[in-house]
Amino acid sequence: MQEKSSTPWRKGSAATAVSATAGLVDHAQQARSAGAAQSTVSGVNGVNGPISPNNVSAADAQTSTAAAPTRPAKPARPPAPSADDQPALGLPAADRPSGGARWRALSTVRPLMWLVALAVLCAWLLPGTLGHDPWKQDETYTFGIVQHMLDTGDLVVPTNAGQPFVEKPPVYDWVAAGLAWMFGRYLPLHDAARLASALFAGLTVYYTARAARRAVDASSWFDLRVLGTLALFGGTLVVVKHIHDMMTDVALMAGAAIGFCGLFELVLVHLRDDGARGGLSGEAARARRHAIVSGAAMFGSGVGVAFLAKGLFVPLVFGATTCAALALHPACRSRSFAAALGIAALVLAPFALIWPICFYLRSEALFRVWLWDNNIGRFFGFSVAQLGSESESRLFVLRTVLSVGFPAVPLALAALAGGAWRRWRDPRVMLPTIFAGVGFAVLQTSATIRELYILPFIAPLALLAMQGVERLPRRLHTVWDMTSRVLFGSTVALAWIVWSIMSSPVSAHASLHRLGRWLPLDWVLPVKPGLLAAALLMTLGWLWLLPVFKYTGKWRGALSWCAGAIVAWGLVSTLLLPWLDYAKSYRSVFENLGAALNREWNDGDCMASVGLGESEAPMLYYYTGIEHQPGANERATACTWLIVESRRTNASLPAGDWRLFWTGARPGDNDELLRVFVRTPTAAPAAADGP
Repeated sequence: MQEKSSTPWRKGSAATAVSATAGLVDHAQQARSAGAAQSTVSGVNGVNGPISPNNVSAADAQTSTAAAPTRPAKPARPPAPSADDQPALGLPAADRPSGGARWRALSTVRPLMWLVALAVLCAWLLPGTLGHDPWKQDETYTFGIVQHMLDTGDLVVPTNAGQPFVEKPPVYDWVAAGLAWMFGRYLPLHDAARLASALFAGLTVYYTARAARRAVDASSWFDLRVLGTLALFGGTLVVVKHIHDMMTDVALMAGAAIGFCGLFELVLVHLRDDGARGGLSGEAARARRHAIVSGAAMFGSGVGVAFLAKGLFVPLVFGATTCAALALHPACRSRSFAAALGIAALVLAPFALIWPICFYLRSEALFRVWLWDNNIGRFFGFSVAQLGSESESRLFVLRTVLSVGFPAVPLALAALAGGAWRRWRDPRVMLPTIFAGVGFAVLQTSATIRELYILPFIAPLALLAMQGVERLPRRLHTVWDMTSRVLFGSTVALAWIVWSIMSSPVSAHASLHRLGRWLPLDWVLPVKPGLLAAALLMTLGWLWLLPVFKYTGKWRGALSWCAGAIVAWGLVSTLLLPWLDYAKSYRSVFENLGAALNREWNDGDCMASVGLGESEAPMLYYYTGIEHQPGANERATACTWLIVESRRTNASLPAGDWRLFWTGARPGDNDELLRVFVRTPTAAPAAADGP
């Protein structure tokens, strides 16, 4: 057996740790040097065995060096040289600058490595998750459901501002309500609820790393191939943009990652042990059973979370992927694999049965709206006119995956084009390709689509993209690294410049007139020490890591891109967060309305609404405590008050005996207009909030 190259944490000299770290950088080169060795499938728990001929052909095995490194006979270990004699991450001695000591120091001190990893994870998760009010579009109605659960204890029927909102199942809302209940005394209620996104994103990171570790048979979480896969996933633009949002798609992403990791491990362990089950020792047999049970449990729970997050879409994609695995791998057509699927079904059953049954018993009509209109109708299009979210164009999926899907999706395509398709029966190629391919095909034919719908497929594609990175020319990695430094370095500098200008008096804001289309310029950005310190720490941390990336070999581009994306997002979400929140939040609007109503609102009054959206209604309730009563006919309502939402260009007066009491809009919003009318002739003169 080849000595494992990613075990630098054993007790011993620093020389052993540096030598082990050197193997992490270019493991594929070691595999290619063992071309005469038999190709293997890296198994769960680090156990390996040959692939039987009926699973992967010899030609396929010979081309799988990047994703499935061969394991030649273990050579005699030479005397360990001193730490000073070790090459820096596999580089020639002539290429060893003193800056490489920074990465070698990290590699030899496990607590420091975990501390850096935790800091990077926090910088990826927390900016944009904490510190701002619910923002339109998805966050506001999601928080409305969470607040209803907290107020009423009703966990069965999702309800937004008093109205049933059964577009999606409630697993994200359950978790968000639980976190809001636990941490609401320490954080604003909406921030505590938004911690659910950080939790689900963290689960996605773990199971993505686990799948990558199994794929390359790495014995350490700090294998550069594992870290590189995480960088490809975490640096993908659609992931950076949406994992901080309070919405159920983050839970769907986590469920997909958990389920894919479970299915991936199930297929690997059956291919690894095909034909050798009778000869397994007692310990090996127990390890195999444990691997099968854990993989099946992950598969079932992941599909269950995906179902309770968004409905039938991703579970059906998992079904198609499982059928493909059964068709392509005879080892999966066994009683052992059938038993594993049975275990997965048992784990899935509570997710798939308890809430739907309770929901059906509560309201058969609402259950039909959820299942028929929101699951089937959105795909075929017969409910789009009523529910919205119509697909923008027939090339929407292609345009989305090649833009906000960068870098994971383009690199996955590059891996296939570069030769990975020849190993089409290798589960490291077959499973992510089929899973994402089926998902994208369904989205392309669906009548309803948004860019965030590709989130469940980014983590599996990062596993395939990892194989593409290892095939890219070294010069391209250097170009990618330098481009990332220039692009995100400019973004970092721009964020600090904009912050300094917006922190100055209003008279100095004229130079930012281009941003005035989306953000108000007649406002001075407050200096918040906590946000400023976080931004400064992220900037310094990024600058500290930059010299390290050039010693990571073929992963320098991916790691540099991910770090740049994290710091760019982090600075925008700290330095400029109060400005963004001032423009996107409804707090100032409805608090102004609440102050005006305090003088006129009487016990027993109610407020009817016309055109009030699913995003605005929960914010009205959150900031004023008023639950609207929607209706299409303002003449028929018995309420004293009427709130109307419209465009500024279409602000007609309601029919009947109504008089304008208040107008308002979010700062910088030149399209949306909110107006409140009153019937009583003694109402105070109309109050206004903003233009």
